[in-house]
Amino acid sequence: MTKKHFTKLALLSLAITQVATAYAKNPDQPSNKDTPETTPSFLARFMQDDNPLRIDFNMGDHPAYAQVYGVIDIALSSINHSLPRNYTLSNNFYPYAGAKVTSRVTSRTNWVNGGLQDSRLGLRGEVAQLKWRDNDFKFVYQFEAGFNPLTMKLHDAAQTLADNSGTRANSSVNGDSSMNGELFTRQAWIGLDGNTLGRVSYGTQYNPFFEITATYDPNNKTDTFSPFGESGAVGGGGGISENARLKNSIKYDNTYATNGRGKLNYAGMYQFGNAAGSAHGSGFTAQLGYEEALFGVQLAYNKFTDTVKAVTAPAGNPLANDTIAATLYNTEAALLTLKWTPSQDLRISGGWEWFQLKPSSDKSIDYHNLWGQTVFNGVATSALKPGEKQDNHVTFIGASFDFSQRLPTLAGLSTSIGFYQTQFDAIDGPTISTSSEGKIDTWTSIIDYKFNKRFDGYMAYTTNHFSGDKYPRAQNYHEVSNIGAGLRLRF
Repeated sequence: MTKKHFTKLALLSLAITQVATAYAKNPDQPSNKDTPETTPSFLARFMQDDNPLRIDFNMGDHPAYAQVYGVIDIALSSINHSLPRNYTLSNNFYPYAGAKVTSRVTSRTNWVNGGLQDSRLGLRGEVAQLKWRDNDFKFVYQFEAGFNPLTMKLHDAAQTLADNSGTRANSSVNGDSSMNGELFTRQAWIGLDGNTLGRVSYGTQYNPFFEITATYDPNNKTDTFSPFGESGAVGGGGGISENARLKNSIKYDNTYATNGRGKLNYAGMYQFGNAAGSAHGSGFTAQLGYEEALFGVQLAYNKFTDTVKAVTAPAGNPLANDTIAATLYNTEAALLTLKWTPSQDLRISGGWEWFQLKPSSDKSIDYHNLWGQTVFNGVATSALKPGEKQDNHVTFIGASFDFSQRLPTLAGLSTSIGFYQTQFDAIDGPTISTSSEGKIDTWTSIIDYKFNKRFDGYMAYTTNHFSGDKYPRAQNYHEVSNIGAGLRLRF
């Protein structure tokens, strides 16, 4: 573990220690409203309570709470074609990204982080009953770190790109992401919640595309086996992974009950700058949806200017070692999802996503350093030429089934299956480039068994078929499959 990672985890540990200390001062306080005659042990509460590491307290006249929460998910995964796994990336294997035909690409079996969910540790809470003009507000906050429990390192996609640049090209799994070595890289925001007035928040927050795909993906955005979990580009960023989480962003969202049985939700979000900071670019998103027991629909739209996408620096060039390259885009994206729940045990969901990549507003921006990595040549340039554009589409459909509703003896057992098709169109412009045209057909299936509130075990399988000029047969494997089994702890 590097000094940088150790320091960041130490800071998180310090925050958690403060909560634990407060908890120790009230050891007999249960986390729910029912006070038993005999206070259960901490272990019993940890296994049984919905929020085992939550403490309730008062700040003056204001009721408040703080809660430590997390996920630890480890799986044994076997993939037929892959570079060596990379424990610094959130996806230690990346089947949806495909595989080049090289000597380092072979079948591999390794322990990996985040089979179903990326491992994380966080702190959230609120301070309530803040009065203003007869309205009741709450101060709310959430800070969340993503890490690999096998190495205790924070996720740092930019580091994986630097490790695969120059003469070390294609040495291990690598990719760009919105998680690049910062401590609270998953979420870090504060806000005011006015109940029926809605909530306003500021900081590093999920793009609505991320939250919608997490809810509507039939495989629950499985991090190692679903395209939406593996790729931030299609699973939250509207074409660019770095936009799955928006830094320096302000968000307003609200939900209210309609006259019927459902709820209408809407949200708007604006990012000052881009993933590299507030100096250049901007972006906004909007969301509108309706949810009820039988039916749900969500619609979202994104638009970003001068958005940054990190890539590996030129292969074979020793001067590019330990550096990254950066490209710029303007993007637009739209997402429509639907779900139907005809019975308590069956849910069918699907949707369509479109995103368009265009030349950036600025042809180049000086970036000598991004996320702690040196930028090769010190500049980010537009990835597309003036007049060019590329349209891309993702369609998906699938279903999940809960066996406990019909067979009580199988309580805790559920399964899901989904099909995803990703279509990359040719780059259109003064000339048409078909080398960017390709398609990925993905099937994913999961079986999950919930042992209790804290633990569940699972088996998962995904297969990806690659076709089109983007994936020439002489240079790419045309089918990449991954199978795994793991154990998840949630608290």
